[in-house]
Amino acid sequence: MNEKMDNITQQVQTVLEQEPLDVRERVRRITLTALSSGQLDKTQWRQVMDAVLQGGLQGRSGTGSADRQALREAVRGLDEALAAAAEATQLALQEAAGRSSEFSNTELKRVRDDLQGLEALFIDTLSQAADKAGGHAATTLRELAAHGRHSGTAVGRRVTEALAQVSDSLLQTARSQVETGRQSLQSGGALLANLAAGFLAGIADRLQPDARADANREPPRKDADD
Repeated sequence: MNEKMDNITQQVQTVLEQEPLDVRERVRRITLTALSSGQLDKTQWRQVMDAVLQGGLQGRSGTGSADRQALREAVRGLDEALAAAAEATQLALQEAAGRSSEFSNTELKRVRDDLQGLEALFIDTLSQAADKAGGHAATTLRELAAHGRHSGTAVGRRVTEALAQVSDSLLQTARSQVETGRQSLQSGGALLANLAAGFLAGIADRLQPDARADANREPPRKDADD
């Protein structure tokens, strides 16, 4: 694991060790920041998921109900951040479809397929993390993976919505490229991944208004007699 992923693991571990009331929100913020600071693609998704789950396991290695609940909340935060990543990928695909001269239909389809598999990737990563964990942590992660398979996840619901939005755009792009003989366009993979990361940064900013308000709020003034 590289330095960036090690840092994510450490941040998540610290959150769980401090026993905050807002584990889910803080893990979501950490994950959103990590995902939006690089290329938003399948490789990045998997690396960040692994780093977050490792931090969750290291931060809560006990067997008490509080430890298990904190791990569940961390996973929920990860799930919600991935849902935002799915939305950002949808927006990037729609933007790219409108700029068909810059992106090949093959590349757009690959990104769409990656998006379609995001929920399965999330559940698979949970299962693999459970295999590496032990005791109650492994049981908790397996339960969350099983629940995701049977009842769905936040990211899965968002992916379904996203795919419904992008299908028509991609179909129109494919027809346009065939009609104009541009099927052999160069792949714009890195550009598309960076475009998605940019959209996610905007989504992350939108989802964290309270943090911005707190940062900009002036401290209370003291009376002259104080």
